[in-house]
Order: sequence, then C-alpha cells, then structure tokens
Amino acid sequence: MWTKFFLALAILLLGGLLGGCRSSQPASRSGAAQAAEDNSPVIAEVNGTPERGAAFERFVKSRLSDFYTQNTQSQADSDQLRSRLLDEFIQRQVIVREAQRHGIQITDEEILRAVEDQHQQTSAEGSDQNQATLASPERVQEIANDLLTIKYYESEVLKGVSVTPEEVESFYKQNQPRYQQRNGFYVREIRVAKAEEAQELYQKVLKKPADFATFAREHSQAPNSINGGLIYYATQQLPPVLEQAITPLKVGAISRVVQSNYGFHIFKLEARAEPLPLDKVRKQIEEDLLRNKNQALIDDFNKRALAAAQIKVYYDRLGFNYQGNLKQNGG
Repeated sequence: MWTKFFLALAILLLGGLLGGCRSSQPASRSGAAQAAEDNSPVIAEVNGTPERGAAFERFVKSRLSDFYTQNTQSQADSDQLRSRLLDEFIQRQVIVREAQRHGIQITDEEILRAVEDQHQQTSAEGSDQNQATLASPERVQEIANDLLTIKYYESEVLKGVSVTPEEVESFYKQNQPRYQQRNGFYVREIRVAKAEEAQELYQKVLKKPADFATFAREHSQAPNSINGGLIYYATQQLPPVLEQAITPLKVGAISRVVQSNYGFHIFKLEARAEPLPLDKVRKQIEEDLLRNKNQALIDDFNKRALAAAQIKVYYDRLGFNYQGNLKQNGG
C-alpha cells in the first residue's frame, strides 16, 4: 500500500516539477527538475551559470541522508565535511551543465523507476533506520540531476568500453594465487587511527552491513580503501591479533574493533578462499575489470572537465569556512 502511495505522490510531484509532461516524453528543462523559482543566494558560478545555496543544501542532504549529523559535529568537522561536499556538488554541476549542453534528457519513467527503487531500498533497511532528511520534492530533483549525470557518462564517456577475453585470462593468470590459495580469506577492511572513530563506524556498519564497502571508501585509511576495503590475505600473512579476529567469522559477518600497531581495524569476511577455476570466476573478473575501466575513465574525465571549467565560488556566502580544493579555480 505504501509503495503505491509513494509512487502516486511522486507522479504528482513530477507533474508539478516537470511541467506536466506526459510520462513517455523526456522531462523538460533538460532533465534537471526545478521547482518554484529559487531565490536563495548564488554561492558559485559554473561556466557562467549560477549555482544557488538551496541547491547545494539539497545536495548535502541527499549525500548524507540517514547520517546527516551536522548538529552533533564540531564546527571544524562540519566545515571540513561541507567543504568536501561543495567540491562534489560543483563537480556534479559541471557534468549536469555539460549534459544539458549536449541535449541529454531524462524521462518521467526513469525518474519514477529510480524513486521506486530508492523507496524499496529504504524500506528494506528496516523501520529502525532514521528517516532521510530530504523532502519528496527535493528528492525527485536530486534523482533527476543524478540520472542526468549518469546518462551523460554512459553516452559521452563510456561509449564502447568493454573487456576482452584475453584481458580476463591475463588478470586470472596474474592473480592466480588469489584463486588457488586454499587457506586464505577475502575480507573488507576499515582502518582508522582513533578508537572513538572506529567504534562509531562499527555501530554504523552493524546497522548497515551492506554498506561496508562504502564506509571503507569514505573513511578507511588503509591503501585498499579505494577498492571498498576488499583484500585477500593468506593464512599467517596478518599479525596474529588480526587473524584471530577474522578466523572465527562466518561469511558476511563483521568483526569487533581490533587494535594493532597500524591502528584500529574492522573486518567483514566476504569469502573463504578455495581453488576456483577460471570458468567459475570469469564473469566476476569481467565485471570487476569493466567497473574499474569505467571508473578510471570517469575519474579522468572529471579531472579534465573540472580543470577546464570556469568556476567562481563566493566564499563569503557559503556560511561556513571553506577548506576544499576549489580555491585555485574560484574567484
């Protein structure tokens, strides 16, 4: 019942936000849904287009969602977090504006599908989770902009990207010990320097174990954080205190916080190693290689697009002490 209600609400919102377009037609305003006129302060300009404070606040809420705990942070931590998010917002807007310039559009159906997927994901997380901070009209707007960004990447950056059988076989041969070792294990790891931060992250990953890789990318100080913390360890490769924390885990389980000379660790056991022939891992290797290729292309494109963009940031209008990486491009 609630899913039908939520979708009905989304349809009404789309009718207002997108000018009542028919569901089979592309969303108006180049897919970047916009509600009533935004009169909030202009905090930046991207290639001459104003970006307003209300849009940035909407972006902040969408990215932090359930973990939007600004009121419990120190001012320094809040400034640092909002600075990082402003950098991400400007980056996203560079791509959104480029997508608009290329005439890329999204449809009502695409937005509704994303709304439904997000609602189902939120419902699956359980009723004990905090409610998302975005109101429904704001969420539709953010979904529209994110879809526009994805469509731009797919049509302009990732065209023709593929993985050949030779690349799969070469990767398998180069990493054969990973697939043949009997007594090792695959774990995701979060490593931080402070016990308090480790305990805070531990509570979060217990509530959302499926997001362990995301937490690792965002917070872990280990070199493998870029890979979502995923790493293979052979037996006796780790210090005993760490191996003793991993060994009794069942697949999918999360360890307690463990201290070593390297910091404070949290592990999630993904799999115990056993000999795996190429046929059994071919599809997974292909997916991983394709994902890595796509991400590398997107990262490279983003760097070039950001470097080429004309960006002016009005630091005095932000409402926080900016500590990000845009000062070199700003006004």
